[in-house]
Amino acid sequence: MAYATLIEFDVDMDTHIKIGEAVGDDPIKGLIVHTAGPSENGVHSLDVWESKEDSERFYNERMIPALRQMGLGGGPPLSYQEFDLPYVLRAEST
Repeated sequence: MAYATLIEFDVDMDTHIKIGEAVGDDPIKGLIVHTAGPSENGVHSLDVWESKEDSERFYNERMIPALRQMGLGGGPPLSYQEFDLPYVLRAEST
């Protein structure tokens, strides 16, 4: 079953993009889609994963090291929601 996280971070879009660059270009196992945009208090980030385990592995193996590399503490997000997604319609890639 697919899994999604909707997180609001206390960073601006430029910082969010730099975090993505620090994570690197290697493929992210299990990631279906990542999207982000500005919120009233920072940045909303929406990720859809093949599984919760894929999300947790990415966070532990790639996100935390990237945040540390940038000198960011990775404190708690402003908001965090997670969802199981029993239905995912995959669009044809172009």
